[in-house]
Amino acid sequence: MANVQAQFEQFHKQIRTYYEINTTLREKKDIIVRRVKKHLEKNDRPQCVEFIQGSYKMKVGICAVEGLEYDIDVGLRFSFDESKYTPAEVRKWVFEAVDGHTESVEKKPSCIRVIYADGYHVDLVSYAWWDDANGQEQYRLAHESKGWRPANPPGLVGHVAEARKPFSDTKETATQTDQFRRVVRYLKRWNDRAMPYESKDKPSGIALVLLTEKYLPSPCIKWDGTSNDLGALEQVASGAENTFGRISIKKPTPEYEDLYAGISDKGMTDLKKRFGDLRNAVVDARNAADVRTACKRLKEVFGDDFPCPDAEGGGKEEAKKTAAPAVISSASSA
Repeated sequence: MANVQAQFEQFHKQIRTYYEINTTLREKKDIIVRRVKKHLEKNDRPQCVEFIQGSYKMKVGICAVEGLEYDIDVGLRFSFDESKYTPAEVRKWVFEAVDGHTESVEKKPSCIRVIYADGYHVDLVSYAWWDDANGQEQYRLAHESKGWRPANPPGLVGHVAEARKPFSDTKETATQTDQFRRVVRYLKRWNDRAMPYESKDKPSGIALVLLTEKYLPSPCIKWDGTSNDLGALEQVASGAENTFGRISIKKPTPEYEDLYAGISDKGMTDLKKRFGDLRNAVVDARNAADVRTACKRLKEVFGDDFPCPDAEGGGKEEAKKTAAPAVISSASSA
């Protein structure tokens, strides 16, 4: 049984990115937000408060593969209730503020996208934001065709933070990242490598986060108490592959939508087959005679960024040492 935990952790370090280290996106975001605020002030519009959301807020961002763009989601909170202005008005303010800033600015259903030729974009998501009569914080997302839609960005972030709590003792030394976030990043890279383009049949990042929550509710560890990311991936991939009918996971915050509902029937069949292919690769790696053989198999699903020892037969001794007990799924938070 090959022990490839070190290679997985090296792979994670290679593919990860997050807000604090992505200087380019941070700088572009700051420039765009200043531009929006200046435009609002100049035209006597309500001001907004920015906040980071999505993968960068949850710290599960990954480096883009060829064919895809880096991206960052920026929330813009406008301090008024949904009756004050229409979504079309608010989206128009934001679009006018950034139109012409780059060669391409697009109106997407849920955001205004500012695209840079260097291979990255910034999504500006507008919200009405206020406290209701009961003192409850309310968010409404400005959607292009559906009007003001119920939302709760902080609630979603909080939900994922709760899901990660059982994994607090699974941080590796290189990046101090827990197993939950590592597995999400592995799945996102696997997903991007299989579909290096935008598609309705491609699960979103948050869809993969919540899939991980569903099928990996607690850490996957080896007999000696150390992390087993290979086993964790097998658990998630197997759960998804063997789902009866369509994979269906609802967002835990308004609008509580099924994050897999937009995938076509054929796309769902293909997705479940891809999860089966991932599970097969993981099982083959687990049963490999040595680390090099295991890593070569994992490269087939994760790409060339997955590290592989150079020496023929490398890792045989390590494989022998880990051939004892298999996988333990811990339900504790320790």
